[in-house]
Parts: sequence; C-alpha cells; structure tokens
Amino acid sequence: MSAVPGKGVLATLAVAPLVLTGLSPAAASIAPAAASAPSAVVCAGYAACNTGGYTSHSYAAHAGTSFWRMIAGNECTNYVAYVESQVFRAPEPSYLLGNAGQWAGTAAAHGVLVNGRPSAGAVAEWDGGAPGMGPAGHVAVVEKTGPGYIVISQQHIGSDPDGYDWTRIKAGASTWQEWPTHFIHFPVSAAAGAAAGYYNPRTATFHLRAAAGQLRFQRGPRGSVPLAGDWDGRGTDGTGSYDPATGWVHLRDQPDGGPSSTAFRLGPPGMIPLAGNWDGRGGTSVGYYNPRNGTFHLRNRLSAGHARYRFRLGPPGMVPLAGDWTGSGGTGVGYYNPRNASFHLRQHLSAGRPRFVFRFGPRGMKPVAGNWAGGQQDGIGFYNPQTGWFHLRDKLSAGRPSTQFRFGPPGMVPLAGNWG
Repeated sequence: MSAVPGKGVLATLAVAPLVLTGLSPAAASIAPAAASAPSAVVCAGYAACNTGGYTSHSYAAHAGTSFWRMIAGNECTNYVAYVESQVFRAPEPSYLLGNAGQWAGTAAAHGVLVNGRPSAGAVAEWDGGAPGMGPAGHVAVVEKTGPGYIVISQQHIGSDPDGYDWTRIKAGASTWQEWPTHFIHFPVSAAAGAAAGYYNPRTATFHLRAAAGQLRFQRGPRGSVPLAGDWDGRGTDGTGSYDPATGWVHLRDQPDGGPSSTAFRLGPPGMIPLAGNWDGRGGTSVGYYNPRNGTFHLRNRLSAGHARYRFRLGPPGMVPLAGDWTGSGGTGVGYYNPRNASFHLRQHLSAGRPRFVFRFGPRGMKPVAGNWAGGQQDGIGFYNPQTGWFHLRDKLSAGRPSTQFRFGPPGMVPLAGNWG
C-alpha cells in the first residue's frame, strides 16, 4: 500500500487478489470515540524493539519463508501471517485472504469474527483507501489494548529501520496512524487468548485476557498476592487476593472489581496461597504453602479450618504450583526451583517422588501453570519479569515453548485462568 510520506507500505499476495466480500451487519466496524491525542511510535527497528522489551517476534530469521501463502520478505501480510500462526498458533486458513485491505471481508465471508472491537492477538486491518493507506490496504498485529488505545506491531513501514515498528494508536487520532477499519479475530490458542493475565502489585490491578477483550479492575490492598479460580463451580474463573500481612483471603466469583463473595483467614501470615480442585469435585478451593519448611496445607472448602491435606514436598523456599498434571480432573501440586529452573510435579496430594521433573527456561523466572492446549491436562510455562513475556509449553517436559507472547509491562505477577 502507499501511505503518508515516509510511511510507504505494500501489502500484496503471491497470487491474484480476491474480490472483496461485503461484511455482514454483525461484523461491521464500530467507530472509536473521538480523542485529540495523536498516535505515537513505541519502538522502531528489530534491534530497538527487542532491546526495549517489545520484541520483533524473530521475524528477521523467518522473513524469507512464506506464511499463509503470502509474499515473503518485508511485507505486512507475511509478517502478520507469521505472528498469527507461529506466535498465536492460529491455523492457516484454507482459503486465500487477498491483499491486506481484503482480509476482513474474506475472513468474515468464511465465518471468522470481524468487528470493531480490538483484542490482543487480533489482526488490525485498514481498508484500501483508508486515511494514509494506499489501495492495497494494510494489516498489523494488535499486541495490547487499553482504554481508548491499542498498541500494534507492523512490518513494511518505509521510514523505520528494517521497516518495522510498534505504534500506539489513539482512538479518534486524526494524524498518522489512524484507528483501524476492522479487527479480525482468527481462532488462536488458549494461551494467546483467555488463559493469560497479570497482576500489578503496585496498583492492586488485575489485567486479564477474555474472549470479549481485556478486563481491568482493582482488587485487594497493594502488595497482595493474586488468586484465580472457579470458586462457585460454574466454569468461569473469578479472582481473589491474599494479604500476606494478615493471612486473609478475599474471593469474588466474577472477574471484576465488585465486592468479595467470601472472605476468611487462610492460615498464618507470610504464606503463599494456592488454588485448585483438590478432590476433583465441585469448584476450586484454596490452600497455602509454607516456604519456611516446604509444606502444603490444602482445604476442600472455602472457609477457615483444618487442612484436609498436609504434607511436605521438596526443600523449603521453592515456588509452589498447582495443576492437573495427568488430566484426571483433580488438581495436583508441585514446585519450581528458581535456582536451576526445574519443575517438580506430583499429582497425588501427599509426600513422595514427583512424577514429572524437568527444566524449562532460564533461571530466576516466574512459573505459571494452566490449560494452554484446551485438553484435560495442564501445561506449564514461565513469565520473564525483565521483558513481560510469557513462554508456555503444552507438555510436561523440557523442550521449546508451544506459545510465546508479551502481555503487559515487565515486573508483573503472571496469572492463568478461564475468564469467560
């Protein structure tokens, strides 16, 4: 596509372009609210973006390969197809999408959700002839959403090093770069969508990815430890907070900032809380890990009382984990050793040898566990607090991540759950 001076972008396909298909009313774009602040480039060029923690998704090493039958190289369409398929694990469409400005109409005609609502991992699309865009249109990747803005990564921006940048776009901005015409929501992996979240301990704010978009709300005092679980057994996770100074937990059934559904003292102060379906029945309950002696204390009910399961697993000072490691329906436990990046996981709620022991990632990361692949068995992963990146693996073994993406700023507390 041609664009404003210095911002030339060409978005073409390796075959003859398709005829643009009209969108249905349900897929029509929703106009953003007016705003006066201009858009701004966050980083420009592979090296600067990588150094700044915004990443180039390693596209330079793969630019010579065609993805989704796009023209390889410095093309917006091939870059977006690469990120959608290799980072967000969206399956390749069985049809040809056409030039960038045709993607929305073609995808909608084949049943893909296309609307005016952005979400992380979606494709931002500008129709041909949109302000600043040439007749071929343009596509980019939505990396983050916020109130009145999105952050995108995009390829083939002529004035930038490597033709690459991340740009923050304000809703209603009237200068480069303006709000996209549509957002295309290709089916992506659970890890890239509803499974991820983070908690900002400085502001006591949850930031969660849900099917309908990003959720943001405050819960608990600053410095609390976040929790997520299906407290009412209805299939959608709520959130909670644990106050390490008092040992109290406050839980809410819904993923929002409303009043607590229940509150009780979990145990002594200074513990590390856990959430899990310990008996394999009903909803999620809680427990805690004592880092001073390496013992787990787990209770089936959301109330104060004696632990149903109490045992020691591993040495003191580890990072506790909870997950269904075998797909049995109940939650097991484990621990992560930050000194050697090793995972030690056991399905039985008792002392004994871990069933899965392996290393994954560099030392000193923040471990996470969740249902990344959509099956019965949980996977593991880690969050890099220096970069804000999630690196998740479906299998309980050493190996390469199944999915990688950046969500939020560095230094947050990673979360996993089904937010609906």
